[in-house]
Amino acid sequence: MSPPPERAGPLRALCDATERMSAVAAGACIAAIVVITVVAVWYRYVLGAPLSWTEQVSRILFVWVTFLGAAVLYRRMIHIVIDMMVMMLPAPLQRVIYWINQALIFVFAAMLLWYGGKLSLDNLAQTFGALEITPASFYAAAPVSAALILLYWVEKIVDPSKRVPQGDVHL
Repeated sequence: MSPPPERAGPLRALCDATERMSAVAAGACIAAIVVITVVAVWYRYVLGAPLSWTEQVSRILFVWVTFLGAAVLYRRMIHIVIDMMVMMLPAPLQRVIYWINQALIFVFAAMLLWYGGKLSLDNLAQTFGALEITPASFYAAAPVSAALILLYWVEKIVDPSKRVPQGDVHL
């Protein structure tokens, strides 16, 4: 008889839901970028009437893909790491470096949340040239991503199963 499946706590359920939403949103942004680019090329080279808004919208979507993707990759622990030197250290020292790295991630994400939020709020009154969209829609990707990274950071600290097994430190 197999053991009953592990029930996810509210933190894990929240993280699972936000990760899924972020991944879907990033995928939708990528699809929209492709469609917008095809439409822009069609209008410019086939119809001879370039659209002024396509480049700005594509740029906004690209920023959102980048920041949402960063949060998802952090949670899944599949982001780029350069750990060759760390892996040559003894396991206890690897764990120390792991926790130092986690502290640095927290500080960076907290600063990104604070200053990205401030930048977004400072730009609410402005609008982009060709669009009637505020630059805050562009800058808001940073604090949203930082908030997600901080949420996933808390999950990683609270839930030992979200950490990397000892001897396999993933910075």
